[in-house]
Amino acid sequence: MRAPSTFLTLLLAGFAIGIASGANAQHKLDVETWIEMRKAMRPKGPPPTIQEDVAALAGGGARQAGPRLIDRGPEVLPAVHAAFLAPGVEPRHALALLQVMGALQDKSSVPVVLELLRRDANSPLRRDALLILAMLPATEEAAAFVRGVAANEKEAWRTRRMAFTWYGLHRDSRGRPFAEALRGDADPERRTAALYVLARLGDKSALEPVSEILAGGAPASSRDALLLALAELAAPAEFERRAPAALAWSNGYKDALRFARYRTAPARDRPAICLEMLQSQAPGHREIAVRCLLEAGRAHDLRPYAAVDLEAPGRAALVRNEIRRAGWRVVDTDTEFRIEPGRSR
Repeated sequence: MRAPSTFLTLLLAGFAIGIASGANAQHKLDVETWIEMRKAMRPKGPPPTIQEDVAALAGGGARQAGPRLIDRGPEVLPAVHAAFLAPGVEPRHALALLQVMGALQDKSSVPVVLELLRRDANSPLRRDALLILAMLPATEEAAAFVRGVAANEKEAWRTRRMAFTWYGLHRDSRGRPFAEALRGDADPERRTAALYVLARLGDKSALEPVSEILAGGAPASSRDALLLALAELAAPAEFERRAPAALAWSNGYKDALRFARYRTAPARDRPAICLEMLQSQAPGHREIAVRCLLEAGRAHDLRPYAAVDLEAPGRAALVRNEIRRAGWRVVDTDTEFRIEPGRSR
């Protein structure tokens, strides 16, 4: 399996099945138009069973099966877990199953991912499994395993840095000693991983070294993680001053700047920013955006993003999943589409 080319790629929560980058244009359509589009795109006839969709993840049907499984919610996980741990599962199929687990973010997936990691230290999925572990809810069992990976200098760096990802995404201070040990490392990827953890922990001392690496022409493998770290520590104006303007075209820059704006904005201004953040591929940003809009009483504004996504098929399923995880439900029938408190159906 070919490794992703950048450190940010290894951080992205938005790489789940069917997801693509690009601006979501749904909000530009009037309500009647996208409601009619949703009606037209609703599947006709009985849906595939969970087992059929789990099997479809192994082949060309993955782009359709993945969003369907995500839409069903945690009820699919027993079948997903069983297929993932089955003897002889092909790496491509296992990776797709991992992506569904990462999208659903249910605690029940933690021991399943750990079983693979413990069973085969040389698995071609080791890095991907560690990334998904970082995206799942934190548990003490996971923390203990991650500590062993972070402390093991014999672990290949491509997988060991996923332990830093776990500490960073969970803002877990137990990662500080590992980060401090590498913050001055000569290798820019190791230094970036360390600074990312420290920035997520709110350590202002990471601001200058992050800025210096960016200004000095950070390697492509580190740039976007550095931008996310900068967004944790700098207000928007400072972010724009410190981040190279040459990167302003990139999704990594845009995602990081949106987060800097969200982090520093007064509560009344956050919903407008959160509508933009629904486009973000950075870990946790979609969850933040959905919950912000729901708590602000803006569920109505979420409807176009949850209804249908022409540019990134599958992204709407992830938005619907975040709505469900927030304790709300999507009512999606041939005649209506609305979001309301309660469990989805």
